[in-house]
Amino acid sequence: MTSPKHSPISVLSRYLFGEFWTLFSLILLAFTGLYVVIDLFDRLSFFLRNDASAGSTVRYLAFKIPLILTQMVPPAVLTAVLLSLGVMARRNELTALRASGVSIYRIGRPLLVAAGAISLVMLAWGETIVPLTMQRQQEVTQFEIRHEAPRTILGDHATWYHGSEGFYHIDFIDRDRKTLYGVAIYHVDDNFDLTHTVEINEARWADDHWEVQGAVERHITPTHDVEVTPVSGENLLARESPEDFLQVSREPEELSYVELRGRIDAMSRKGIDASSYLVDLQLKLAIPFMSFVLAALGIPIAARPRRHSSVAITLVIGIVVGFFYWLTLGFGVSLGHTGAIPPIAAAWAANIICLLAATFLFLSVE
Repeated sequence: MTSPKHSPISVLSRYLFGEFWTLFSLILLAFTGLYVVIDLFDRLSFFLRNDASAGSTVRYLAFKIPLILTQMVPPAVLTAVLLSLGVMARRNELTALRASGVSIYRIGRPLLVAAGAISLVMLAWGETIVPLTMQRQQEVTQFEIRHEAPRTILGDHATWYHGSEGFYHIDFIDRDRKTLYGVAIYHVDDNFDLTHTVEINEARWADDHWEVQGAVERHITPTHDVEVTPVSGENLLARESPEDFLQVSREPEELSYVELRGRIDAMSRKGIDASSYLVDLQLKLAIPFMSFVLAALGIPIAARPRRHSSVAITLVIGIVVGFFYWLTLGFGVSLGHTGAIPPIAAAWAANIICLLAATFLFLSVE
């Protein structure tokens, strides 16, 4: 007969599972609700300025909740781990378990399993739910709140935009650099017959105007021949501002891993620098495992023997740990976007450093 100590589902595991999931659910609900309220007040002037209806406002916030959850789950996991073990330490339950020969790893194993399962769920969540809801949120913003007529068709790798000069086909829109790549402008007459096209390799916004490179015009003659002539780019996009294009571009967090991978491949084939997107691609895999990493850090912190066990002190330490993680992640991502370190190192550095710290803490506590 297997002893209770080595039972796969022991009393301790069931107890910790129950405590963790109860606390995690309540904390995640509280964090998400607080985020929604803050976001509502932060954007209240935007809603009022555009005379948005209550229904549009609710739909905007509802479609944003899946993205909010991806941001709130890791701190909720860390807080739930700290509270679960902190309460046990306060009741001297951890002292009794340690005196009985139960290791910190054995105590925290159910929490690690729960955090690992959450990480896998969040990985699938970010690949399926978040891209769809973010696209719906953008549609609500453009059509229901800003009351704009449909002017764009968004794709994974390109955008069609109805502008003042005609119909624009844009391969890529780089929000950070305010740059358009692979622009084709289709000019039509009153009968919507194509008259001529203008093709632009690159258009960059600088000093309140567009700097255009590699612009040519393809004009259709009465004999249906095509004449190609280089043109000056000074006035090609004069009536359009960066905001006209940026508000319809899809950010990396709005794309799934597969969609972003496809965008990077398409950019590389056209000779466009996609290094910053490679960092975002790696983050698609690294961020979901933040929950497991923070749980691994939180367990030895909360279970460390102290003369006076205080849940408040444990939570403060947890806040410091979370801040350290985000600081490390932000620093690594910044270096990755500038090309100072490889994309995979930029995205995974925080996870690796914190896992090494967690291993050291586990060994020191034992």
